[in-house]
Amino acid sequence: RLLNLGIIHDGQESAVSRAVDAAASAKAPPHSFCAPESLHIELTARCLLNCAQCYKARSTAELPFDFLLDVIKQADELNVFQIALGGGEPLVYRDLLPVVHAIGKRGMASSVTTSGFGLDRTLLEGLQRAGLNHLQVSLNGSREEIHSRSRDGYEHAVNALKLLKNAGISYGVNWVARTDNIDDFPELVETAKSFGVRNVNVLRFKPSSKETFPEVDLPPVKLASLEKMIRKTRGVSIKVDSAFSNLLCRLNKKTPLFSGCGAGRRFLALDAEGYYRPCSHVDMRERWSNLADAWIHSPNLALFRSLPQRITEPCRSCEHLSGCLGCRSVAMARGGDFFSGDETCPSAKS
Repeated sequence: RLLNLGIIHDGQESAVSRAVDAAASAKAPPHSFCAPESLHIELTARCLLNCAQCYKARSTAELPFDFLLDVIKQADELNVFQIALGGGEPLVYRDLLPVVHAIGKRGMASSVTTSGFGLDRTLLEGLQRAGLNHLQVSLNGSREEIHSRSRDGYEHAVNALKLLKNAGISYGVNWVARTDNIDDFPELVETAKSFGVRNVNVLRFKPSSKETFPEVDLPPVKLASLEKMIRKTRGVSIKVDSAFSNLLCRLNKKTPLFSGCGAGRRFLALDAEGYYRPCSHVDMRERWSNLADAWIHSPNLALFRSLPQRITEPCRSCEHLSGCLGCRSVAMARGGDFFSGDETCPSAKS
């Protein structure tokens, strides 16, 4: 699938084989892979934009380059397949190019998610030479008026997509589903197609300190509308983020194990202050001296892995439970606790 999408090239098939071989011979923690399939690294907390939906605390924190090189080495030793680089704004990280090069040199795939701020032809060519596999641009509306309801920097996103259109690198768009942009989705798709985008990644809205969660999150009727619009989409691949697990269940009509939220089960996050997290959207931080210990022994990851046994209704008796598990940041934002089921999920109520 990754080869067909153009995210990895033929020479990286060996990374997939190594990961499969390692999984066959290693003992995994309960309800998880034996090692992270993907490591999400927040290179820096710095960002010159001030987006309404941003859930990150603004600071100048960023990871030291030598520390990152050691983490990349450890990830290689664990047979991690992909390292996803984010922020803040990852393009302002001074050592971005050597970090991308270090990932590729060890046979792992790399991706960058960006607002587009700071991307020019020189930097893009540098990322390509360093071996970047994929670049994802955040765009929340087909027009600036819609985009600006939740994000700054519409012009940066559009400029990035113009540069990428004929650059010969895999790229896509990240779109966050919100009540204030949901009706624009068909136009957003057409805009993405006009820039030659190969995939639109549909993300679930996560809690932000600057916004009131229930006013922005999709109610069931809007979720059903989004499902219909996705089914009608042609000419571009629609990828639904794993945290949007209730939408995935409705679209796929089946829920294989690990198809939903992958926090602590398929991926692990590292923030700009060097703390490991199950997911960048939950404030559950731990210091670990090495990646392997974090994955195997983390109490926070153990909480995520215990969800199949401890999640409450209406999710507890849902047929999609094993492949969904909801979103913990959303559950807590709605006033529940960590193990709360999703009262608003149409699948759980049906």
